[in-house]
Amino acid sequence: MIRIFLTIIMTLLLSTAIAVSQDTKPTEPAQATTTSTLAAEVQICTEITDRACAGGATTFDASVGKLYCWCQVTGGSGEATIKHIWSHAGKVVLEVPLTIKGNRWRTWSVKNIAASQTGEWEVKVVDASGNTIKSVTFTVGERK
Repeated sequence: MIRIFLTIIMTLLLSTAIAVSQDTKPTEPAQATTTSTLAAEVQICTEITDRACAGGATTFDASVGKLYCWCQVTGGSGEATIKHIWSHAGKVVLEVPLTIKGNRWRTWSVKNIAASQTGEWEVKVVDASGNTIKSVTFTVGERK
């Protein structure tokens, strides 16, 4: 009987010591959010000629028809995915995934612009983790 009683007491003491040691462990520091290693030069333009932006501007006529977001991405190693996120008046209207295959890579996306889609626009270039690499704003037609 004493043996059972001692076993129970030892078990309780041991489990209490384990619980105390778990409570007193230092907490791990929060991991910092990593930022993208990619960098980008971004332009909005009316056409692409020889893989370069032509007709680049920050304001476009309402009758423009379509616009291109051209970007040159640097800092990549191997194959990576980026995304062009086109927003009009604060609302996302188009997301275009693009593949980057080297340290310096030029790519672009295109968006048809209706004559009624005047106002403020933004295109964000984001990496696969959703980190913004670069963003550019422009206006179609008159400012609202």
